[in-house]
Amino acid sequence: MLSIIISSYKTANFKALKENIDKTCGIVYEIIKIDNPGLMGITEAYNLGAKKAKYNFFLFLHEDIIFHTDNWGEKLISHHHINNLGVIGIAGGTYIPSVPSGWFTNMNYALINILQREYDTTLRNVKTFTQKAHKAIAIDGVFISISKDNFYNYSFDEKLKGYHGYDTELSLRVAKKHQNYVVSDILIEHFSPGNPDKLWFINNMYIRKKHRYNFNVKNDEKTEMLLYKAFTKTFFTHYKKSFTNYFTVLQFLPISRVKLVNCLKLIKFTLYSND
Repeated sequence: MLSIIISSYKTANFKALKENIDKTCGIVYEIIKIDNPGLMGITEAYNLGAKKAKYNFFLFLHEDIIFHTDNWGEKLISHHHINNLGVIGIAGGTYIPSVPSGWFTNMNYALINILQREYDTTLRNVKTFTQKAHKAIAIDGVFISISKDNFYNYSFDEKLKGYHGYDTELSLRVAKKHQNYVVSDILIEHFSPGNPDKLWFINNMYIRKKHRYNFNVKNDEKTEMLLYKAFTKTFFTHYKKSFTNYFTVLQFLPISRVKLVNCLKLIKFTLYSND
């Protein structure tokens, strides 16, 4: 019933996860392991795994997790019967800003149900919603499930290299025609925080250029301005100041989402904030 696809590069993590799935899944499943010690980007690995899958529902899963919920497979399959379903996750976001961003913008728009290990091994129980299934837009790729039929209408964008942005890009593309959800009745423990490096930044710029669509029911001017400033500061830690790079940043101005006076303030911030 469930094809679980894992891009693996740490043998110990995969072994522990496989044993955990054996004990907790509760339904018929297959695990498709794509050995990937830096051989390919995760989009290519996942698409390769999907071609080998035989069941009607796919689950793309990081290998640095374990499940804390028994019979979670039954719960996942039940969610797949939601009308016009797109993608299912256990973490996601409900706001998509003008600037490049992953699924997370801030806690006001974060839907998270996860046990997260930090770099210092501290375990945080992060739960921001209580509904069994809550509507979302962008989905975190630590756990991302989609029907076989829907996947073959979309698949992962192999222009994205490395291991970043694949989840945001797929879930945004799906969200244009379907409704994505995060669920609270499946709990996992995730052993590593994210790594938003330069490639994360590059991939998210590609995604925002590809998806200019305004997914939001209502624009949040304050959030747009804060995120634009954060994006600008980060951009100029990776790239030197030049006419071309100023233009690159300014193309993400939230022109239609903030007042003109605030838009002018953001232009000034772009040109002078880091002097």
